[in-house]
Amino acid sequence: MSFEDVYEALYDQLLADSTLGLYVDSTQIIKGFKDSLPQQKYTIILEPGEEDEDHPTESYDDTKESIWNIDVYARVILLKGGVEASILGIDSDKGVLAFIDDIKSAVRADLTLGYTRHGSSVSSAKSGTYALDATHRYITVSMNGKTPSGYNQINCGSSTSTGAEVATNIQTALQALGNYAGDGYYKATCTFADSKFTITSSLIGPKSTVVVTAGSSNDCSALLGFDDPTELAGRNLIDIVFGPVTVNNILYPVRYRVLPLKMREEIET
Repeated sequence: MSFEDVYEALYDQLLADSTLGLYVDSTQIIKGFKDSLPQQKYTIILEPGEEDEDHPTESYDDTKESIWNIDVYARVILLKGGVEASILGIDSDKGVLAFIDDIKSAVRADLTLGYTRHGSSVSSAKSGTYALDATHRYITVSMNGKTPSGYNQINCGSSTSTGAEVATNIQTALQALGNYAGDGYYKATCTFADSKFTITSSLIGPKSTVVVTAGSSNDCSALLGFDDPTELAGRNLIDIVFGPVTVNNILYPVRYRVLPLKMREEIET
């Protein structure tokens, strides 16, 4: 959970938006405050607001939320056409109303901001084939803190195999432990790319975790690179709520509109 990470994700999404990119210079999408800015035609300022924390919900895992507030300032400076042009636009230049609509569309394009993710564990790189056998075949995989029967004997195979074959074996073994959609194992995945295995929980949010350790017997974790894995807990941006757009500056030629965003993120209790 991190306001800074959500803040960065919003910035990155606006920066990457193809419509805004047609007329807003990348240097004019700014994290910070709106004072003392150079006079550019179009500027977006992401101004952080106060954070808040909700009470726990009644969900099965007692989920809790944090609320992050960000005010998005859309500033337009059009030197011809007067007040009407700064609001409605002139020629090919967009006024502040169309500008704020484009910002809304950029946010709505992905209301998770690419921030939401599943818990995962990624092995260190081990290239070539994998010499599995009867005495080197198992790893332990705990997902979301759960340890169903057999979690410590995930069968990776018992013959020399390619990375893709091993990944298929791991995924099949993990999914066989799943009892219901919410336990993480049910639709867990294992992929192989760039000489690394990635095991991913089917759940999102901060309670989504994948921990890979040595098998309880006939261990092969080091052989696969899981003696030094990289683990990432999940995250979940639940929703983004748009507040009413307000006027901040009515002095020609500078025209501001403020779009308040309330961003609800799941946190671990």
